Amino acid sequence: MKKAKKFIHRKSLIYKTNVEYGDYTINHFQGCSHGCKYPCYAYLMAKRFGKVKSYEEWIEPAVVENALELLDKEIPRFKDKITSIHLCFTTDPFMYGYDDLKELSLSIIKKINNAGIKCSVLTKGILPIELAYCSHENEYGITLVSLNEDYRERIEPGAAPYSQRLAALQALHDAGHKTWLVLNHIRHQTLLSKI
Repeated sequence: MKKAKKFIHRKSLIYKTNVEYGDYTINHFQGCSHGCKYPCYAYLMAKRFGKVKSYEEWIEPAVVENALELLDKEIPRFKDKITSIHLCFTTDPFMYGYDDLKELSLSIIKKINNAGIKCSVLTKGILPIELAYCSHENEYGITLVSLNEDYRERIEPGAAPYSQRLAALQALHDAGHKTWLVLNHIRHQTLLSKI
């Protein structure tokens, strides 16, 4: 198992968004170990605005070390405005092979759910089975670009194998949770199905 070695401090964590699967979002990591080789919007924006200098720096995730404390302050302030919080738009909450990042993401989801707020999650990692014990209002999704594992190894070298992503999604579906799949083509993204 890998472990994050970089940490950053932020002044805020929850922010408003206008996308279809969450009116608010959080990004409690900076960077993404999945290292997708197609044009990654999050990486391009982070590089453009000076948050990272290189691809190599991007694929070494940095943890927002004060994420849980920020949530304690921000949830009461935003609670009446939030319908759902999405994890994450500029990183991945369940980066493959990082148990420490998984545990932080689970703690964040539980904290949000304990405040009566639902979450949506989208990952190229493995959705942990512990999510089965979180709110049944939550929605869990995975992204696929292909079912060819050789292609995945070239294009998403640090992401979870497709079969493991699908098996984890199926396990949460079988536990009665709302699950979904996004087929991500290189140039566009289409909601493929709600399982």
